[in-house]
Amino acid sequence: MRRGGARMLKRLPILLAAAALLLPAAWSAPAQAGRKVTVVLPASDAAEEASPFDDLPYDRGRKRGPKLPHYTPKPALWLLADEDTKIYLFGTVHSLPPGFRWRSRAIDKAVKEADELVVETYVEPGHEMPVYLGAFASALLVEPRPILARVPEDRREALKDAIARTPLPIGAYDRMQSWLAAMSLNPGGIGGFGDEKRSGPGAEDALEEIFRAANKPISSVEDGKAVLASFSAVSEQGQSAMLVDAIDAVEKAGEEDDFGDEMAWATGRVEAIPDLEKELPAEVYQAILSDRNRAWTGWLQERLKKPGTVFFAVGAAHLKGRDSVQTLLGAKGLTVTRVN
Repeated sequence: MRRGGARMLKRLPILLAAAALLLPAAWSAPAQAGRKVTVVLPASDAAEEASPFDDLPYDRGRKRGPKLPHYTPKPALWLLADEDTKIYLFGTVHSLPPGFRWRSRAIDKAVKEADELVVETYVEPGHEMPVYLGAFASALLVEPRPILARVPEDRREALKDAIARTPLPIGAYDRMQSWLAAMSLNPGGIGGFGDEKRSGPGAEDALEEIFRAANKPISSVEDGKAVLASFSAVSEQGQSAMLVDAIDAVEKAGEEDDFGDEMAWATGRVEAIPDLEKELPAEVYQAILSDRNRAWTGWLQERLKKPGTVFFAVGAAHLKGRDSVQTLLGAKGLTVTRVN
């Protein structure tokens, strides 16, 4: 899976617990668990109107992210509505380069208007570790199995090199199911720890902080344990394919310095966002994307029956392609309109 494609998926919180559980006790808790959100103002921020982002902790002196071409942030935003309900659909990237600009006036307005935030999975601050450790334990093998034996012989050296770039020893990977090892290796997971140029807070970090500060409810659209169970149900052949894709992503990460996928997302060019159907084995695609999108579509259809305004923020890959949430809603006779 390409680096950008991986970042369009939810960065599973159990990856943070993996490091805490498997590294020596002296190793401190992962920095990202309590990371500070840097708020980057829209390009046209001669603000006449207050933004909900304005009150977030904001350190203007922190190290800037990579140098990028000039662009005007305008990530895609859709609206599903009836006479008494509005649901904004926003595709996110879960980990972004520090200082990366993605806010727009339309995003600010929708966030300010919303009564509640719904994300893929959410755990209240302070309750993360018990939840994550429990989830992580469910993704461990009963008996360790050499991770190197799970990929073709000609990819084993590359796998060793990829593991060496992460904070976990190779023995830790022997204990993981292959899908978890793949997500841990990927630069969008544990494999990106310590890479300040690439692995900063994502859009959800800022959104969650805003809604918490405003005492507005935040909830999950899915049961994280059920999602992990669906990943574990993928055949070993499919999981091994994910592992090989993760090796490829690690090798290519150093070559992809233009942040093309993130730029496509931030400027609203949905067609340029990686198409996971083309990147993943069919059964992996079904578990990671299509089955979840169908479940979310049912949730959204039910949520329309309740008045109010919802900001629904999920990985951007879920909002493109023939199995996108918008397409599935349309098949049910519902209209989704792009508003940004």
